[in-house]
Amino acid sequence: MKVELCKQWYQRRVRGMNEVLEDGVKGHYLGGGAVSYCTLVNDDIHLAVKSHILVYSTRNAALLHVQKISSSEITGIAGSPGNSRQLLVTTLAGGLAQWDTTDWTLMREVQVGEAAIALLVPRSASYIFLVTRDMKHGYTTLRKYNTSSLAPVSTILTIKKPCQNFQVSPCGNFILFTRDKRVRVVNTRTCATFTRFTHDTVLCAATLHPSRNLAAVADEEGKICVLPDWTTKGCETVTVHHWHAHKVGAVSFAPRSEALFSGGAESVLVKWLDGERQFLPRIGAGIEHVMCTDSGDTVVLVTEDSTVHIVSLNTWTVKHKLCNVLKRAYSNKATQSISSKGSLVLFGATPGLLQVYDSEKREQAKTLDITSQNITTGHSKNKTLSYIEITHFKISEDGSWLVTAERRDDGYVTPENRLKFWSGPDYTTLVTCVDPPHSKKVTSLSVGQISGAVAVTTSLDRTAKVWQVQEKGHWELAHTVKHRAGAGHCSVISADGSVLVVGYQSIIALYSTTTWELQGEVVQTGTQELLLAGLSLLAAGKDKLVLWDLSSLSQQWEVAANVSCVLPLPDSTFLALVSRKTVTDAVVVGAKSAEPLAVHPFVCPGVATSVCLAGDKILVLTEEQELYTLSLHPPPPLAISPRSLPDSLSVFTQLLQISAPTQASTPAPAQGTKTTLLDAPCSNLPPLNSICSGILASFLPPRTTKSALSK
Repeated sequence: MKVELCKQWYQRRVRGMNEVLEDGVKGHYLGGGAVSYCTLVNDDIHLAVKSHILVYSTRNAALLHVQKISSSEITGIAGSPGNSRQLLVTTLAGGLAQWDTTDWTLMREVQVGEAAIALLVPRSASYIFLVTRDMKHGYTTLRKYNTSSLAPVSTILTIKKPCQNFQVSPCGNFILFTRDKRVRVVNTRTCATFTRFTHDTVLCAATLHPSRNLAAVADEEGKICVLPDWTTKGCETVTVHHWHAHKVGAVSFAPRSEALFSGGAESVLVKWLDGERQFLPRIGAGIEHVMCTDSGDTVVLVTEDSTVHIVSLNTWTVKHKLCNVLKRAYSNKATQSISSKGSLVLFGATPGLLQVYDSEKREQAKTLDITSQNITTGHSKNKTLSYIEITHFKISEDGSWLVTAERRDDGYVTPENRLKFWSGPDYTTLVTCVDPPHSKKVTSLSVGQISGAVAVTTSLDRTAKVWQVQEKGHWELAHTVKHRAGAGHCSVISADGSVLVVGYQSIIALYSTTTWELQGEVVQTGTQELLLAGLSLLAAGKDKLVLWDLSSLSQQWEVAANVSCVLPLPDSTFLALVSRKTVTDAVVVGAKSAEPLAVHPFVCPGVATSVCLAGDKILVLTEEQELYTLSLHPPPPLAISPRSLPDSLSVFTQLLQISAPTQASTPAPAQGTKTTLLDAPCSNLPPLNSICSGILASFLPPRTTKSALSK
């Protein structure tokens, strides 16, 4: 029976909802994703991870808040120049929003009509600048907006060619940007532009000094050019620094001196001051963002693996390190997979590494170095460096073993294949290394239980091998299975350990784990994944799902669908994730019919690449390395400590002569204007004359009359 997947799976609702998933289930963000933008607001680190903002403290590295802004990627974050508690955010979909960070409420939002690529906020001005790009024609437009109403004031500049690295002066009178090899400056008052500097290489980074008339630009060959008096037309003075061997990722000035900080692919932070250099090596990955706090004692680095390093300038050391889910440095099957043990989830990461993410605490627990290789920064102009990649990894059902398959093939020497077995609970002890497990590339890896832990690997050498743990704790090859159909592409072991199922190009074969003889086979082409739930075998291909009954080897149903990934549930049903361009839907199906038991649209944004069970949670990983959990209600807030506001409560409590607000669980009774002043959002403050009369009177000296003097 074939069922076309159209309106039936997206719109149909039937009774008897699944016990694990109920109607109304949504995907809730747990963490992860690549950092697309970062900035410092009130010396707090604001990281934009696609559509979420993560706020960290530079003092103790505590997570202060996590806020979902929109469904589009965030392209700009800045504090409002008129109110330190307000935050301005722009998105790639053309949204400009103003948030009150006291209680994180959206105050106002406007649509600019084009993709917003840069947000420029002067330190001392009542207006902001927004850079938009017409994706169809490629035009770049610079406009001025009112800070209070977010209404457009005027259009300053329209450029037909792509521009980048926009920077605004503290007063807002000048804006610097780069276009290929040139540094251009625009006067925001007269709308006049001029070329300040022309370089011999394409420029890739720029920064301005927060209080002095200094600018710095960097190129793709490692050179840094410092431009004094950058707002003066005709000035040709340039100071060149050169140490980096590769592209400079970011540059930033110290606010209270002329010190310049730079970082790039070498994973080294460089400080330039008075012709001297100071180095902080072994950061861990290529540096993409460098930011200096207003206090001038801390530098914040964001590397290409989305790790945040907080560097103390007093000791010139990394005092804190914040790890988010690592960004994919390359694309293979391992980077798009997850495997779980309780609340811990394993992800693919940069070459040779696996990251362990705690879904309960929602933070990275550690990183596992599987291949023990050195990562060389940069690459040759003629040939890209080739590393050992983790192609497959699985955790055993009891969580006591981690099995990894790795491969290196640069196209010149004989490819390297290894199969490694790591013992739990921390998976840092290598017990057995098989070199090589197969003569050709490993195509799949599965784990199960057959009188002990076993692992099954399939390969292009037309064999499927069963590896079993021995009494002394090491692993050995137990059996080798071959089939006339050729190379296997996937495999699965039944829950009771009695049947091994191997999927080939055109056949699915069933083997007995007692005699290791072929017990039966069914014809099906294009099988990419096999899943077992009881006696039901689900074969997932690129564009279809087929359910087989193992007791009779008969086909129960077939569905034509573009399914991203499938998960067998404890009640012998299956959860299928169907991705449609920018969103993913969840569909629950049973063994008897292809009619859906439950349909949950829009469970998470993006395209789902892998799904797993972590305890009693269903976790979904997307292409953007974002982790979501499927549940009826959102998890507890991610923030683990209260946010430190720029104005101290102690100052206001002494000034107003009131007691500080308590952390009581029950709502406090209604109080006067003075006591509720600090608890109210900044957008709801009463008029100034209604709260400041008593304060102003307290500053005046006591008034004495003539009668009082005579007495």
